[in-house]
Amino acid sequence: MMDSSRKYLTIIFLLTALLFIYQPLEGQIVFGQPPSGEMKFIYQSWTIADSADNEISLNQWVLPLYGFVPVRDNVEIIFTSSTAGSNREFNDGSDASLTGLNDTRLAVYGSFFEDRVVLGAGINLPTGKKSLDNDEIGVVNLLTESFLNFPIKNYGEGFGATLEAGYARTFDAFSFGGGASYMLKAAYEPLEGIEDYKPGNMFRIGAFGTARRDQFWGRLALVYSIYGEDELDGTAIFKDGAIFDITGEFRFSQDRIAALLGLRQIVRGKDKRLSSGELVTEPERSHGAETRLYGEAVYGASERIALKALLDYQYVAANGYADDHPRSFGSSNYFGIGAGLSSSFYQMFHGQAEFEYFTGSADDGDLDLNGWQFLIGVGASF
Repeated sequence: MMDSSRKYLTIIFLLTALLFIYQPLEGQIVFGQPPSGEMKFIYQSWTIADSADNEISLNQWVLPLYGFVPVRDNVEIIFTSSTAGSNREFNDGSDASLTGLNDTRLAVYGSFFEDRVVLGAGINLPTGKKSLDNDEIGVVNLLTESFLNFPIKNYGEGFGATLEAGYARTFDAFSFGGGASYMLKAAYEPLEGIEDYKPGNMFRIGAFGTARRDQFWGRLALVYSIYGEDELDGTAIFKDGAIFDITGEFRFSQDRIAALLGLRQIVRGKDKRLSSGELVTEPERSHGAETRLYGEAVYGASERIALKALLDYQYVAANGYADDHPRSFGSSNYFGIGAGLSSSFYQMFHGQAEFEYFTGSADDGDLDLNGWQFLIGVGASF
């Protein structure tokens, strides 16, 4: 495959990484690469404390797996799955845990028309833990809080299928493109005794542009997601609001030094909830806008070893409800700083290790947040 063709596909997969059931643990593929695989171990811990000295400790370990297999010059398959364990403990000694597999995802991508067009299809295999009890639901409710950044927030759903398409063009130092995906979701049993819950289907559309000049590179990506109605026993009970997601990144590299600075903004629309037998748009937004600023600096200490510094800041605005409303929740933020290293060895193997420390607050300062994360990973290209 010609190098000029790979330019299009590299750009397309910057977009499809957002469109296909986006998860931070998933990888990104580029046509023309050899088979590869990667395994990581991630451990994250948070402490949440209020002014009355009530304290919650929340810990999670994750073992994600990623595989990539080229079938032909223009057809490739990716595989992702993981196992995770989470534990919640109060300072009175009571605790609850949730351990099990997550769903498994398979996707096939093909390139056409001189590699300007990519078509993809994926399935979500329901291998993840479901039918949760009350204690396990309490753990999940904390994992899914927007002011925390756990790698795994939802363990498993039902069977799902995704179709997607992307298009990209490159002109000198500029590239642009767009894409769309549609995800069908089947019913499953999320809780003990609730056997026929069907999440709403999801449609995503996105666009992007990139520019490169000498050692500098920039990217802007926009993704808009809309959701169908959630149903229980055939009755609509909830509908997620639309989500607008914009990401901008700036990269610099020269000799042994490289740097990245990124900004991401997520704005969620109003949800719809069941009221008097029908879905009604909520009076205010239940979720505040999320803003994340992140960066890293990399120094190549040798041909095989690189050192990394990490920076991460997230701010979640207060939701739309007044302070005296029972669903009101104030603004939250955390600041993270860390370091890591990466290495390559025996030609086909690579490894990485990172440590980050987080500190912040939630609900307009009523909750104190402290956390840390450790990551170690190894991969191979065959």
